[in-house]
Amino acid sequence: MGRRGEKPTWKGTDYRCHHPLRLGNRLYTSYWHGGFVILDIEDMSKPKLVSSFNTYPAFPWPTHTCLTLPFPLQNRRIMLLASEDAGRARDFYPAFLWVYDITDEKQPIPFASYQVEGIDGTPQPEFTGVHQPSEVIMGTEIPVAWFAYGLRVLDFANPHAPKEVAWYLPDPAPDERAKGRAQSNDVTIDSRGLIYLLDRIRGCHILERV
Repeated sequence: MGRRGEKPTWKGTDYRCHHPLRLGNRLYTSYWHGGFVILDIEDMSKPKLVSSFNTYPAFPWPTHTCLTLPFPLQNRRIMLLASEDAGRARDFYPAFLWVYDITDEKQPIPFASYQVEGIDGTPQPEFTGVHQPSEVIMGTEIPVAWFAYGLRVLDFANPHAPKEVAWYLPDPAPDERAKGRAQSNDVTIDSRGLIYLLDRIRGCHILERV
């Protein structure tokens, strides 16, 4: 039941606040199968809706991360959006990474995407596709955790054509829950350039670009 008695039109937790990220006076908040919203939080006590966008139900994956780059690319403001490859609304191929132009933040525009090689469009198990990019940004090359495909480092210097420049695929955990696949769940990077890749079952891998 809603706060004022309204009845929700969705089931369970299909629409829920998930993984909000702040940049300046804006909050970029995913809402799972409810897409994402951009909020003006200049007054933290009274957030104001700037815009919202949702690719569901055309694409059945929930929205996980809305990561706005802290610098312009090609004179545009860019946001990366990861649709988590879990909780799909129907059987489908693995989730990928979107690239949005939010220069006009009242009208977000999805204009590019990236999918790993080897995905042929046929349905595959959940926890195969993207999970989330690193929230620490050191430049245009950004590490991304890609569940069964491990770590993918993508270069967004040309945001219309993201390019993979490095990758690492860890061995699956010797655990039946892993089902013989990597489960790369989270990733971040420190000031030295070390990359920390977390497997949801096996643990943390620490990597260095060479």
